[in-house]
Amino acid sequence: MSVIALPLVSQLGPADVSTMQQHLLRLDDIDRVQRFGQPAADEVITRYLAGLDFERDAHYGVFADGEVEPLLIGLCHLAIAPHGGFGEIGVSVDAGFRRLGVASRLLERAILHASNLGVAELCMYFLPYNKGLIELARSHGMRIALGQGEGIARLATPQASAATVAAEVLESFSQLAARSVRHLAEGASEASDDIRRVMTGDSV
Repeated sequence: MSVIALPLVSQLGPADVSTMQQHLLRLDDIDRVQRFGQPAADEVITRYLAGLDFERDAHYGVFADGEVEPLLIGLCHLAIAPHGGFGEIGVSVDAGFRRLGVASRLLERAILHASNLGVAELCMYFLPYNKGLIELARSHGMRIALGQGEGIARLATPQASAATVAAEVLESFSQLAARSVRHLAEGASEASDDIRRVMTGDSV
């Protein structure tokens, strides 16, 4: 499997829940505690996914090439408070794809969207020993505060501008283009298989 040098971030929707579930279920016990702040059995993850709000919140993913189909290896949930002025970010990346810029790209995408929505502040909660997330947060200018058993990273979200709106439009266009190419490639592969079956007499 491979991931492109500059990970392309895709916005996810209800149709991607199954793929999101597969990613989260691949996380080991320690990774699940770091992502959810507490032990998360498979049933907990299933309930979490069932309660997602795709209209209010934003969900982003990074895919890598898989043996059969693209594999979701990075996931970000930008949860927006009902009043819209505050947002919380949760990020997870498959163990084999860390330190490749996946989490950084997901965080950048969430910050960009939050800015354009007019969200004033973003936060990420983490366990004090989660050095990777602390490093990620600091690299994006977030302020770190450590408590007894939990830490929090805060960011005053940059104000929206013509540049941030244009940047998000470009992100969305790149995502749509990539998905279109992927679907065309999948269609071409299926057509090739059909032709091969006809030529070899394997068609039913």
